[in-house]
Amino acid sequence: MTHHRKFRGSLSAGLTLIGALVAAVLSAHPPAGNAPVVGNPARGQPLFSDTFNCYACHGFDAQSGERRLVPINYTQEGFITFVQSSPLPNMPAFPDASAQDLADIYAYIRTIPADAPAVNDVPLLRDILERKTRAAAQ
Repeated sequence: MTHHRKFRGSLSAGLTLIGALVAAVLSAHPPAGNAPVVGNPARGQPLFSDTFNCYACHGFDAQSGERRLVPINYTQEGFITFVQSSPLPNMPAFPDASAQDLADIYAYIRTIPADAPAVNDVPLLRDILERKTRAAAQ
């Protein structure tokens, strides 16, 4: 019986070691399907302006219209998720848009320099928003 326990212990230790090695190899080389997509801004520009017509609501500079996109406040993953399943009534969802297309649009938006100052840099706008926030809290 002692020999059987020793063998079972060795087998268990060996399987644990093999499992650890397999996990280390898999984590060092994630499967291609799980690899993050890399956006191409040159490809994203025509997707933004022609394919998805983002300019119609966000302007050609992504800084006007319904919602400013520059500077963008999302991570790439958050942007992709938001665009594919937008909960906002004024923003259509694009569930069939590929992650690659949206990553390209995201990369393009990140190349657009911000022309307008941030709201917090304009005292009058900052005051209006603060008053509106205080009024909503009451």
